[in-house]
Amino acid sequence: MKLKIKFLETWAVASLIGAGAALAVERTDPVYVANQNPFVQIYGLPKSEAGTITPKGKLDAAFLYYVSNNAFSEEADNGETFIWDGETAQYCLKLRYGVSERLELGIDLPYIVHSGGYLDSTIRKFHQLFGYSNDRQMEFEKNQIHYQIGENGDTLFEMTDTHSGLGDIRLTAAVSLLPGSIGARRHLAARSVLKLPTGNSSDLLGSGGTDVSAGLAYTDYDLLQSINTVVSANLGLLYMGDSEVLGDKQRNFAGYGGASLGWRALTWLDMKLQVDLHSAMYDTELLQLGHSLQLLAGGTVHLPGDVLMDLGISEQLSTDATPDVGFYLMVGHRF
Repeated sequence: MKLKIKFLETWAVASLIGAGAALAVERTDPVYVANQNPFVQIYGLPKSEAGTITPKGKLDAAFLYYVSNNAFSEEADNGETFIWDGETAQYCLKLRYGVSERLELGIDLPYIVHSGGYLDSTIRKFHQLFGYSNDRQMEFEKNQIHYQIGENGDTLFEMTDTHSGLGDIRLTAAVSLLPGSIGARRHLAARSVLKLPTGNSSDLLGSGGTDVSAGLAYTDYDLLQSINTVVSANLGLLYMGDSEVLGDKQRNFAGYGGASLGWRALTWLDMKLQVDLHSAMYDTELLQLGHSLQLLAGGTVHLPGDVLMDLGISEQLSTDATPDVGFYLMVGHRF
């Protein structure tokens, strides 16, 4: 927690220092990462997107790599048990096309890997460096995978081997809601995602059900223009079709939202800070399957040829329903 507070202080001070430099913020999108809890990522939880949409006739293409790590076990008072030790990696091709001035259509093609991973040693050294406890991590062997949910001595789900494959494909649509005269600096879009059951549910590559979400995304280039910062926010509702994973505990509806700041630190660098949340997707007393609050921090590097490279880190805030730590890298270009 001290490290998170220190980062927020540093980000705020740096923003004030840089406020004197009037840098034009041309395009700053939220971090395109969502909660990668293995039992949450099987659903169609939307990732944060901007209130702007892809211009007519243009194609936004990006490739995302996001790896997250956790080592934790829990036993609830009602006899439910949870073991979450392993890494989940997502490789995702994201495409968005501007059909008209007000309509954008897109698709996400994810490839998911659940494994023991490679981050355990790094995380333990990181904790030692900053004086954090490794008690949770030391309960488990390094670089192993063990996902298990039980109840009153019965095993409801267990995974101890590496599994990988195509995840659930997502089809997206966005409609710009503000006319050009108002939306030049303030942007509001209605966004929807249809998640199809293309991933193998027994390997946690998908839920086995069809999900759909609807929400609003807002981006404001004026509110904090004096400190070269863009504000974005999103809010919506997710309907989850009947799942083949923990179906008896699954809820069919969940709310989600988030807010982000994008500060143009240099002509070629945006610094980003984001908080994402969602309500519980399961009826359970297990904290790891409850509501989530996740911090994302990183930046966007503007490379030659109009290539954008996002990189950063995700951290738990006040719940155990998100991975202990995650790292993301995304490279994109507008054609």
